[in-house]
Amino acid sequence: MKTARHRDAVSDEQRVRALLEDVYVRDMYVKRDHGAFSREFARCFHMLSPTLNGATGEPTDVRWIGIDGILANHPKALLPSVRFEVPWIDVAGHAAVARVDVFGAGQHVFTDYVSLYRVRGAWKVVGKLFHHHRSSVAAGPEAE
Repeated sequence: MKTARHRDAVSDEQRVRALLEDVYVRDMYVKRDHGAFSREFARCFHMLSPTLNGATGEPTDVRWIGIDGILANHPKALLPSVRFEVPWIDVAGHAAVARVDVFGAGQHVFTDYVSLYRVRGAWKVVGKLFHHHRSSVAAGPEAE
């Protein structure tokens, strides 16, 4: 028999998954053009972004950027056909973290670790860490 706490956790996992699929993946990877971030995304997303060494792909520095920085540094679109998987979501009260694997042209392009908070009942993306799989064909500003 499932407890009320378990049912709430499942509901939170479903809500987080819906946000990741309906807002995060759509706006980060599957968008029409450079400026096609949705209002939902702009309201809830700021991230700590690394500066990567072009030769090694390793982080050399980090900085906080908001939607303006994301718009300035993000590719117009990753690839024409993007597939993604969310292999796990872990919810603890008002905090959650999820892994999002992004694939394009049959290759693993990015692994994102997305952090979220539940604020006034709604889940908000508050940051992400990512790894760009350099062997992939898709190169964005993260590869520079």
